[in-house]
Amino acid sequence: VYKTGALLENSAMSDARRFSIIPIRAVGLVKRQHDWRTLAALCSYTSPLGVAYPNQQTLARDAGLEQSHISKALRRLHPRGLIRSLVPKGKKRPGAFRRGLRYQVLYEANAPLPSAKEIEAAPLPRKGWRND
Repeated sequence: VYKTGALLENSAMSDARRFSIIPIRAVGLVKRQHDWRTLAALCSYTSPLGVAYPNQQTLARDAGLEQSHISKALRRLHPRGLIRSLVPKGKKRPGAFRRGLRYQVLYEANAPLPSAKEIEAAPLPRKGWRND
């Protein structure tokens, strides 16, 4: 049986970061709880330029949701102009269906595409990350 509360207790993030930045525009655009939690989890992986590339299983673990809910939430966030899918980069992981997507969190409604250098910016370090 799927229980959100139990997943949240078991997946509590433990690292040195104290906050992440979520677009203020999301307050008026996001209505569903799963969409909020997905956006918050995605924003916790963004570089200072808004580029992130966590996989959906990682987002599901951090948000305390099932992967299918993450996938649906990402599809709802995209047309609202809160995220943009970027071209995957690098090689496919062994056993993976395809290369993982990269995302750009759009802090401004008509944010430009990141430059090649910005796309290559590493995500924020996850110091003290606990692997359970």
